[in-house]
Formats: sequence, structure tokens, C-alpha cells
Amino acid sequence: MKHRFAVLLTLVILLSSVMGGLLGGNAAAKSGSGGQTSSNEFLANFTEAVDIIQQTYVDKVGPDKLVYTAIKGMLRTLDPHSSFFDPKEFARLREEQHSKYFGLGIRVRPLLRDRGRVVIVEPPAIGSPAERRGLRAGDVISRIEGEPIDDWTSDEVVNHLRGPRGTYVNITVERPNVREPLQFRVERDEIPLITVPYAFEVRPGIAYLKIDRFSESTSEELRKKLDAIGESKLTGLILDLRDNPGGLLNQAIEVSDFFLPRNDLVVSTKGRADGSARSYSAPTGNRIRLPAVVLINRHSASASEIVAGALQDHDRALIVGETSFGKGLVQSVYTLQNDTGMALTTAKYYTPSGRLIQRDYSGSTFEYFYVNIGEIAPPEDVGPREIFTTDSGRKVYGGGGITPDIIEPMRELNRFEALLSSKDVFFQYARRLTSGQVPTAENFRLRDKTGDSQRKADEPLPALEITEPILADFKTFLSDQNIQFTDEDIQKNVDFIKRRIRQEVFISSYGLQEGFRIGIQGDSQVLKALEMMPEARLLMTSGQLSSPAAQNPRK
Repeated sequence: MKHRFAVLLTLVILLSSVMGGLLGGNAAAKSGSGGQTSSNEFLANFTEAVDIIQQTYVDKVGPDKLVYTAIKGMLRTLDPHSSFFDPKEFARLREEQHSKYFGLGIRVRPLLRDRGRVVIVEPPAIGSPAERRGLRAGDVISRIEGEPIDDWTSDEVVNHLRGPRGTYVNITVERPNVREPLQFRVERDEIPLITVPYAFEVRPGIAYLKIDRFSESTSEELRKKLDAIGESKLTGLILDLRDNPGGLLNQAIEVSDFFLPRNDLVVSTKGRADGSARSYSAPTGNRIRLPAVVLINRHSASASEIVAGALQDHDRALIVGETSFGKGLVQSVYTLQNDTGMALTTAKYYTPSGRLIQRDYSGSTFEYFYVNIGEIAPPEDVGPREIFTTDSGRKVYGGGGITPDIIEPMRELNRFEALLSSKDVFFQYARRLTSGQVPTAENFRLRDKTGDSQRKADEPLPALEITEPILADFKTFLSDQNIQFTDEDIQKNVDFIKRRIRQEVFISSYGLQEGFRIGIQGDSQVLKALEMMPEARLLMTSGQLSSPAAQNPRK
């Protein structure tokens, strides 16, 4: 929906009304007949304040900053999810919704040892601008347009790499075993945003699919990934919605449609406006006829909670993990003048059993609401919750997010694991292995002198065993990095160390998906999902779990 600048002014008037209420007696003293202050008076107060600030404030400040900040503050007084987007923020939101952006087609992450510098973390996608120009995984970007980026944030780097289609960006990279920096001039092009980045058999016959967020392409991506795996050979499926912040409602419905029978209710919404109550059902139904486990955590929100709630209420999937975020409010996105936008809460949504899963935000600050997320404990331990029932009569809970059927907190890193991860040593040591600096690791030299992978597309991935001589060299590397450790630290964490080294080697040589497959072998929640697949099968056929103890077990 497009609105003229009048919408922006209306928001300012509303903000002024809120401010007048907070000012109490002083504001009322200026009111007209009957104690009512007209909208024009509030608007006059606001514009007068903006004029005074611009003319007399100690530093120069633009009206856009004042108005944008005022609108953001006003929306925060309504609820934690209504928000205002400046032009850059709104452009990024539209990119995410449309599943595409314009850039180079690379993924980068910050190098912890070099502030500001970023490294390309996987081989660029085939056909992307970066791939056509010869950029590779492991290249460290040190300059953009000739300017050192040592003091740039990661967001600043990404913003400089992105840009309009057909424009160029000049970057300087440092490459392992290449003495001089390399210069690249790359033309930006349209790059698809992948929302289903990982899809593979985590065990023979068990598919694992990860959905990062819900945008226009999500359901189609899911279909293609399932076709590539081959659904006919599968006996179960894990759908990972952890850390998924949500997205488009219609895509949550489309994803639910893969699992539910046709016309099964997915979600209903109710707003204040007349006729705003609506129900959304599975349009086609039963695309996937497999036992399913859905993984959620405290950062699963909105559309991901709609999917998890619908599948739980219809006894269609076993929910494993942590209590989700608890976002049961629906935002409508409005396009405002000057390329800005606003997401305004216009309705509440309810799962098929009638649950409103919005987390209570009354009496809490904006920051507190987003920092204190989710409860891992069973619902009877966190206070009274409204009880609902699934299709088969199982108990489920309203308010405060989706409570899993099987509660399984993510295993936290111990002190030494956290230390190694914070120092980025695994990425650095993987570069050491693959560049041939470790004589006892000849089979880790996965690239020839030109940097091209020697593995053919149909060739199986190598085992890449982390031997005792490699572990000894790793300890020498840690000492060279001034990282303090004991032999007991290494022995107690040897499985974690081996897995993380192999993961980084696979990422740099074969891409994020292959590296992710290595890392997931130590994921406690995925391992729990695999363990509970028989329960998911029983739930799908009978609507019940094997015993009451199987539901919400205590750790």
C-alpha cells in the first residue's frame, strides 16, 4: 500500500498525543474547550520543537533524523513488533521478502584476529559475479575501492559490496600462498537469497532441512530440495526452524501445506477493524507423508511459530528443542514517502487449537523484551499457562511461545571450547592444513596450485581423519597463537576439536553445506530429533506419544 506524506504527519500527530499524555498538567494547560487538544495544536507543537532544535541545537541535525526517531519512539510505545524503517532498512526488508539482492554472490564473516577484515567463507555460487571473476573461499578482503577496511564493521563491508545492478566494485584480497594482494573489479548482479540453505540425508533415510526465514521463494525452495534428495527413499524428516525470525505469512501456510491434509486449519487472525478476522487452511495438502520432527528454539518466531503450532495442534509433527520466542502479533507493512516504511501491528494470530502464543510485554522495556527470551523449563515450572488440546486431546499451552513436546536445551560450549571458538583458531588452522604447511596432512591439500578443487562432482567426499601428528601440530599452533591450554584440555575436548577442524576444511573446500554436515554431528538437538523419530512416527499414526513421560521430559 502506498501512502502520501500525510500518513507520516498523522504518525507525528499521534506521537505528539502520546507525549502530551505523558506531560500531564503542562500539556493540559494549553488545551482548548472541554480539555481537548486539537490535532493541529499537537502538530504545531511538534513542528515548533523541530524548528528550535534545528536552529539552536549545539550540533547540526537534519529533520529526517528527528522525525524518524520520533516515529520509532512512538511505535515502541505500542508493542515490541511495530517498527519504522529508514530508506536503507526498508530496502533491505524488501530484498529479504523478495528473496534477492544485487551484489557479488559471496558470503563473508569477520576475521576475529583482524578487525574490519572479512573472509569469503565458501566458494562463490556457480555463475555469480564473484565466481566469474575468480574469487575463492578463504580470500581475505582487505580493501574496497582502494580504501583499507580495518576499522569498518561487517555491515559497512556488506553495504559497500552491495549496490545497483550493473555497477562495479573494486576489491583487494589476500590469498594464502600468494605473496602479493590480488585486485578484482566485479560487476554487481542479481543474487538470489537462499532461505533453505541446507538439505541432505543426516542419516540414511532421514532428511534434514533447514529454513532460515520465510520469503517469497521458501516453499518452492523446499520442494526442489526434497525432489533433489528423493522423497521416495525417505523414512523420516527433520525440519529445522531454529533461529528463524519469521517472514511472510503466506509462506508459513505453504510450508505447513506440505505436511497437513487439505483444508486443515493452519492459522487464524483477528484484528480491530471490521471484517478483519480470517482463517487460513492448507490449500493442497499432504505433499509429505513422512514422520516429522520440528526443531525450534528461543529465537524461532512469528512464521516459524505458525508452522510449529499448526503441526503440533494437528499431531502431525513432534516438536523438539526449546520454547520459542512468542510472537503472536501480525504486522502489515506500509510504504511511506521518501522510500521509508512501517510495520504496524494490525492483528493477532491464533494456532488451530485457539492458542495466542504472544509473550507478555506489558511492563517491560523494549530492550528487556528482546534480551529475556523464552523459557526452557516445562510449562508447569514457569507459572500458569492457558491449556489447550490438540486434535487427539494432548495438552498444549498458550502464551509465551510454542512449548516443545520434547524439551532439549542446546548444549553450551564449555570454557575451553568457547575459548577456541572466540579466537577463530579452527578457521586459521584449516587454512594451514589446506595450504600444505603441515607435512603430515598431505591428504588435506584439496586444491591444486591454481586453487581449483581436485575433486570431481560425483566423487565421494574424503574422510579427512585428524591423526595424532595433526593434533600435535595443532597444539604447536595454539602455542604460537599464545593460547594457554593443558594436555587435559585437549583430551577432554578432542572430539570437538577434530570435528571443528574438519568442518572448516570442508567449508573452504566444498562449501557451507558440506561443512554444516560435519558440524551437525555434534548438535545435541539434532541428535535428540534422530533419537525421537520413532515417537514422531507413532504420533503421526495414532496422535499420541508412547507414554506421558515422553512429553515434556525433564533433563
